[in-house]
Amino acid sequence: MLYQLRKAFNESRNIEIMYLGSKGEVSQRVIRILEINEHTVKAYCYYKKAVRLFKIENILSGRIVMPYKKRKGA
Repeated sequence: MLYQLRKAFNESRNIEIMYLGSKGEVSQRVIRILEINEHTVKAYCYYKKAVRLFKIENILSGRIVMPYKKRKGA
């Protein structure tokens, strides 16, 4: 998981994560990583529309996503 987080950060790409919250609920988020520390990730969360702190141990899965590009005529 840490590899995917670092890859997204180094390539300045968004990553979609499944996150286990403090109350045991699982949520799906798309984030833009701003900083990676030993135990946490500071990121902009598009779902909450705010900068959030995520515990790395609570990130269940992640996949790098392509940025949205509006097509002509769409």
